[in-house]
Amino acid sequence: MKRLFAILALLFVFTIGCKKEDEMKLSEFIIGEWDSEMTAINPGTVDQVLVYFYAVFNTNNTFDLDFLTYPDKQPMLSYEDLNYTINNEFNLTIDNPMVEGETVNFDIVWNPKYNKMVWVPTPDPDDNPPTIAFTKR
Repeated sequence: MKRLFAILALLFVFTIGCKKEDEMKLSEFIIGEWDSEMTAINPGTVDQVLVYFYAVFNTNNTFDLDFLTYPDKQPMLSYEDLNYTINNEFNLTIDNPMVEGETVNFDIVWNPKYNKMVWVPTPDPDDNPPTIAFTKR
């Protein structure tokens, strides 16, 4: 179900418009404050938790990430100075906030016209990161 949502989200973003290569780069677009839609961590398991994310991406390839409660968006967990690496215009790697020293890789579909980006985790049998849809503040 999670993969179906990710595929539908990708198709939606692609149908509402794609960026032109010369307009903006992901490294520029990602800078700033972002709010996520409701996100399921460990979807479909007894450990499933619904959260929101608030992220601030900086130009020095660091970001702060807050986990917010569902449905009232109260602070739950905060992480500062996590690292991110943009691998190409549609993929990035971030520090795993839940496991020190590990990283998580995401394919990204992004659209500057609508200030949206969707992160789809690349397959990893040892990890189960969520698909996250962000809107820029």
